[in-house]
Amino acid sequence: MGEKYLIGIMKFYRLITIGFLSLILTAFGIEATKAQRSTVTRDFVSLSSIVGKCRREGNGSWNSDSGNISIGKRLYPYIGVMNLYQNHTHLRICKINPRGTTKPFGTFRFTFGIDEFSKNVPIEVKVYLNGKYTTGHTVSAGQIKTLLLDISNTEDMAIEFSSPGQTLYILDDTLERLK
Repeated sequence: MGEKYLIGIMKFYRLITIGFLSLILTAFGIEATKAQRSTVTRDFVSLSSIVGKCRREGNGSWNSDSGNISIGKRLYPYIGVMNLYQNHTHLRICKINPRGTTKPFGTFRFTFGIDEFSKNVPIEVKVYLNGKYTTGHTVSAGQIKTLLLDISNTEDMAIEFSSPGQTLYILDDTLERLK
């Protein structure tokens, strides 16, 4: 009876040890996953991922899409498409740093262009921060433009697109949080 009793106790301790180690490793794995996930989603956000929550005015559509455009006989990947309709303006107004935000966005990188094989119809892009015109570019077929903006003290951002009818390709629309 003594030997069976010792074998039973050893099995019991082994199960407890395995269970305890499993619990520790599982808890550590969950915390590591949460830390990785929060770092990725906390530091960078694509404007395209939140544009559906923004106020939309005018004719046009901003769609998340992917593919390549041709500029100077080279291919550049795009992440979104802004389809503008004949002689209309399209406006998106987004709340990017609501009051009380603990980790606000600090910079906005917006790269856009028109495929070189499109009609040479320019698109004018204007950016407003807190309701005030800040910067803009006009882009034509075969061109890529980049806007890099400090948005650390910006609550609202508006992007206005004007064109007699054209497709604008979005290559980058990264909102980066302050560190």
